[in-house]
Amino acid sequence: MLIVALLAATPLAAQSLIDPARLTPSMMNFEGPLAGPPLACQVIPIKPALNFSFRFQAGYVVRVPLVQYRGKGHFWVSLARITPEQGNGKPVYLAARMRLPEIPPTKTQMEFGGGYLLGEGRYRAAIQLSDDTGRVCRKSWSIDVKLTHGERMVKVAIPPATVADMALRGAPRTPNAKDDAPPVRLTILMHAAPVSPRRTRVGGRDRVMLLGTLSSLLDRLPARSVRLIVFNLDQQRELYRDENFVRQSMDRVAQSIDGIELGKVQYDVLRNRSGHIDLLSELIRTELTAEAPSDVVLFMGPMSRFTDKVPSDELERPANGGPRFFYLQYRSIFPQPSTFPDVITRAVGRLKGKTLVIRSPGDFAKAIEQVERN
Repeated sequence: MLIVALLAATPLAAQSLIDPARLTPSMMNFEGPLAGPPLACQVIPIKPALNFSFRFQAGYVVRVPLVQYRGKGHFWVSLARITPEQGNGKPVYLAARMRLPEIPPTKTQMEFGGGYLLGEGRYRAAIQLSDDTGRVCRKSWSIDVKLTHGERMVKVAIPPATVADMALRGAPRTPNAKDDAPPVRLTILMHAAPVSPRRTRVGGRDRVMLLGTLSSLLDRLPARSVRLIVFNLDQQRELYRDENFVRQSMDRVAQSIDGIELGKVQYDVLRNRSGHIDLLSELIRTELTAEAPSDVVLFMGPMSRFTDKVPSDELERPANGGPRFFYLQYRSIFPQPSTFPDVITRAVGRLKGKTLVIRSPGDFAKAIEQVERN
């Protein structure tokens, strides 16, 4: 898991798929003798790991001693070649260019990373990094992409023997298997907050997890209609609402959670100490009394900082029983001390619903199956 954290923390070069027809024979020569002096660098492969969009993410980290440079105008060009050992076996090329800042005399090293998405299978990987002086650094390695025992229930969202960049160019979607579960009217209540309760900002990793799980949930859970509400308990407000949500509106969801700063709270929010309870109560009451209620109401998001209870009179089910409630609660992969149930867990429990803890993509796949079964 540490190497996955390194991938998330290291600056990623903006790698894109490149047409081999644009490359010269010398650029595609990853094995022959170097035409000039070598560039001193260290390349550390990053093993493939399943992400919450059910795609394998892999890559590499490059460390270059900056003693080789001085002043302005330097740049690097990285070219990666990923060749599937199955399928048509055609190599895929990804390229990136990175301009260096002005470099004073120093003995430090600079680190950057490159990433890509893979389907299941075996691959041969190679990278060559060249600089503005013509020096070249090379590295090659093998990649074995497969589900772990804990991920065996996951349906990978990218076909085997497939390479794509982070923008999913070159990645045809794996057709969804026909699902015998009946489609449901679905309400998703997304709690947009950091996965780590110590952070006060929804960062890049949080954003990727929220949007990735939302996208995967829509892929996997048969739904005839989707109502989506994005909210934040610390800010005591709704951020986004769409009564007839479709995938094409995902950009608007992303915009609604960009830049949430939990360290900056309006004065009236600070004064209203029960405002998070009021917001949660209203969200639940709206679902329980809806004219056309959903079959399933699904909370999803990181564990809340609040552990108090919603008043029981706010959680009275209608005579017909109302929708089924679930809470997919995201938690860090790193060990945490025991915690009390948060306010959403308590509310969902009073509604006879289930809280399903999500720490990995395998957990997420199992949770989706439980929602389908119940």
